[in-house]
Amino acid sequence: MYVLYWYVGFRTKGFFGYFKSWIPDAPWPILIILIPVEILKYVVVQPFTLGVRLFANMFAGHLLLTIFMLATWYLASLSIGLLFAAGSFFMVFFVFLLELLVDVLQAFIFTTLISTYVADSLEYGH
Repeated sequence: MYVLYWYVGFRTKGFFGYFKSWIPDAPWPILIILIPVEILKYVVVQPFTLGVRLFANMFAGHLLLTIFMLATWYLASLSIGLLFAAGSFFMVFFVFLLELLVDVLQAFIFTTLISTYVADSLEYGH
């Protein structure tokens, strides 16, 4: 994704023109602070936020599935816990469906953000 983002920007504006498009029109004292912030935004923050968003959502869903599967196994091993094990097993299916919904939603958000970033690298008034 990020390689495409940089490639489109370089191809559209040229190497130096693309980096120059990161710098907004502002008075020079403000540029001393603004240039490092803009560089961090494009080089560190955008890829980091996309990665953390995907990792955190997938990790949370897998962790919930693991917890409920372990609870089902543990409660089924107890002779008095069969009713609770059935409830926990039902929760495994419910959490799985919820995780599918969250994954579809995250795929949509990820695609939208990537499209926004690539369109942003194409703009000349950037």
